Amino acid sequence: MRSHRYVCVFAGALLAASAAFAGEPVNGPFDISTPQTFEQQAAQVSAGMQAGGAYGFLSAQERARVEQEIMAMRTLFQRYGNIETMDGARRVELYNAQESVNQILTRGQAGSTRCAWAQPTGSHIPRTSCWSIGT
Repeated sequence: MRSHRYVCVFAGALLAASAAFAGEPVNGPFDISTPQTFEQQAAQVSAGMQAGGAYGFLSAQERARVEQEIMAMRTLFQRYGNIETMDGARRVELYNAQESVNQILTRGQAGSTRCAWAQPTGSHIPRTSCWSIGT
């Protein structure tokens, strides 16, 4: 009976994580809902970082960070195909990369949330924990 309860809790946590990462609206210019929207927006962001583009104001360091995070997201999509096939840890990686890009591109106006996929103390079931970083 006890293990059945844990399975239900785990299934509920996975369902909540899926909704959190796949169905929520994005608070910034970068959307990771599908691989197609990701690729379209990655191309737009890359073009926008050119001189005179929408993100031409970025420093060389910020541009490098954005490109690094875009490559990390692209690698995850290439490996897993879409968000639904990613495990919790990969979803958290994808979400955190998206948040980093949004934070840089909006100069902090998109807010900043970070997440971790870990086992809470006293549990063997990993879960997603998110927190807001002060703006």
